[in-house]
Amino acid sequence: MTRRILSLWFPRLFTESRERAEPELANQPFAVTEDRAGTVTIACANRLAEAAGVRIGCALSDARALCPELATRAAPKSVGKDGGGLLALERWAGRFTPWVAREGPKALFLDISGSAHLFGGETALVQRLIEDCNGFGYTLAVGGADTPGAAWAMARFGGANTAEPSFAGNAIDQEARATRARAGKRRAAMAA
Repeated sequence: MTRRILSLWFPRLFTESRERAEPELANQPFAVTEDRAGTVTIACANRLAEAAGVRIGCALSDARALCPELATRAAPKSVGKDGGGLLALERWAGRFTPWVAREGPKALFLDISGSAHLFGGETALVQRLIEDCNGFGYTLAVGGADTPGAAWAMARFGGANTAEPSFAGNAIDQEARATRARAGKRRAAMAA
């Protein structure tokens, strides 16, 4: 059986979790901040803040220069432990596979190798994940591949933060074979 991994990335998890508690924040540019080495920086921004030019990692003073109406809240101290709501999402994901693991503060890995067929196949499973997360009020980017690293990359770069699933598989295996073939040729050329 081929191993299949899904990476579920919640790029706006911190802001969307806060917007669930304070719905008025959803209708204005909003960001969650954190203290990094004495500088207050943006940890997460909602769509309206991103449209105004606010980016993760920029200093709060720079973000306010770009978007004076930016509302902010400090990241809770428990973000490292709970992931800003990631614990509840981790438990929810357990209904699709017993193999769920956290990947940083805003993502999960799901090993769906033996469970996708129970939900009508991989594509149907991904659609259900997206629908559920939209119902929860969370933006979700999904990547699927044979390895965790490839799934991670597909979730983040395969669809530019869209809620559409991005999949990879055999293309990665083919690239690996081509890379090994080139390396073998280089070794043979160096030995000659």
